[in-house]
Amino acid sequence: MTTKGRSLPQKHGRGPKGGLLALFGASVAALSLAALSMLLPSGASAQLTEYDTPSVMIPVDLSGTYYRYNIVIPDFQPLRAGGSVDQNAQALPTRLGKNLDMTGFFQLVDPRASLEVDPRAGLTNAPPLDYAPWAQIGANFIIKGGIRVSGSNIAMELKLFDVALGQQRLGKLFEGKVKDARKMINVFTNQVILAITGEPGVFGSKIIFVTGERAGRGIMMTELGSDEAEGVFASKNGPASQPTLGPGDKTAWTHRNRNRSELVANGRVVHSGDTVLTPAYMPDGTLVAALSGAVSTNLTVFEGRSKRPITGGGGIDVSPTFSPDGRMAYVSTSGGGAGIYVTSASGGQGARISPGGTSTDPSWSPKGDKIAFVYRERDICLVNPDGSGLIQLTGGQGQNFHPSFSPDGRMIVFSSNRGGRHQLYVMSANGDRQQVLMPEFQGSMTLPTWSPVMPPS
Repeated sequence: MTTKGRSLPQKHGRGPKGGLLALFGASVAALSLAALSMLLPSGASAQLTEYDTPSVMIPVDLSGTYYRYNIVIPDFQPLRAGGSVDQNAQALPTRLGKNLDMTGFFQLVDPRASLEVDPRAGLTNAPPLDYAPWAQIGANFIIKGGIRVSGSNIAMELKLFDVALGQQRLGKLFEGKVKDARKMINVFTNQVILAITGEPGVFGSKIIFVTGERAGRGIMMTELGSDEAEGVFASKNGPASQPTLGPGDKTAWTHRNRNRSELVANGRVVHSGDTVLTPAYMPDGTLVAALSGAVSTNLTVFEGRSKRPITGGGGIDVSPTFSPDGRMAYVSTSGGGAGIYVTSASGGQGARISPGGTSTDPSWSPKGDKIAFVYRERDICLVNPDGSGLIQLTGGQGQNFHPSFSPDGRMIVFSSNRGGRHQLYVMSANGDRQQVLMPEFQGSMTLPTWSPVMPPS
């Protein structure tokens, strides 16, 4: 993308085959472990001007309730008086509103309720914004946009106004290709979130997932704030599954190549032979996966072609996930049934932190304060790393599995069959605003993992 942007002048006014099969069964819910499939044969570049210290900051306590701010996003207007607009004048503010609503921080207010006289008010070379009509309908913030489309090119001015302060808080002029307008919207979304919460948003960050069924499973990738996905790895001689993302855009997944189990890292096969499961990256980029031997399944560090086990209790250890301070959570059967254990990232005896009953699919928040996991092959819960503070995030809505935190820790992506088929959902990290990601996508979507890398700003 070759988009360029400049700041606008300031205005005042984020184990063995038999063992796993016997333990977890062959039900759809076993996808939450992300293991059975392999055991069965078969943006815009821009810099925004910083304005005054935000008048409001949203708390981001994962166990708390977010305060929602009322925000209004009217249809975009011609960038210059007397100009014309196309379908982007409605499509782009709709995309922006969808982004902000997804975070759980904002409540969209219908702009048609306002008695504003001039729809271009607040834009450059237009009358100043009159805050009174917006205050009357309870708006906390307003985003005004102006666009000009010429062939394949677009210019877009976006401004955020604070009704309480009576001031413009952000202003940005984007210039680039029409095809990149969505990415411009993602960049501006992140900066709006930064201005109001003190931390940038994560729109434009990557989510990798599995699509297809059985032997036809392959790997695809999407971006938060997009309604499309692109192929990463198509089924070749057998299914691909259990994808993960790491620092520096690292990728890894498992592949059943005819009768061989393969671990593919950054497009290269780094293991072929014994069954390998649930790869994950440490924060430093070290790759760890579960490797099944004759009597146990152990978490193993893969460094080039060399392998080094970091667990070895004689049971089944899978699904590693790592904290930023060097700890590891994982699923183990060492205590009988499958549960979530925590230990050092270098290995050692783990301590169980999950309640009684089957617990799988741990995901450690990038802030290190919470672990999400699937309880009893159905619902997603949060727990503190010491096992305290258990919170259930889903309930009574089908089977929900494989949670993965956004790179800022404020959102969670997961897979659910609540709509009659397997789709990806996103929610706030406190369980709020659960909604389908890419609702028009055709086909099954499972096993999502969110990149730990923040999108470029």
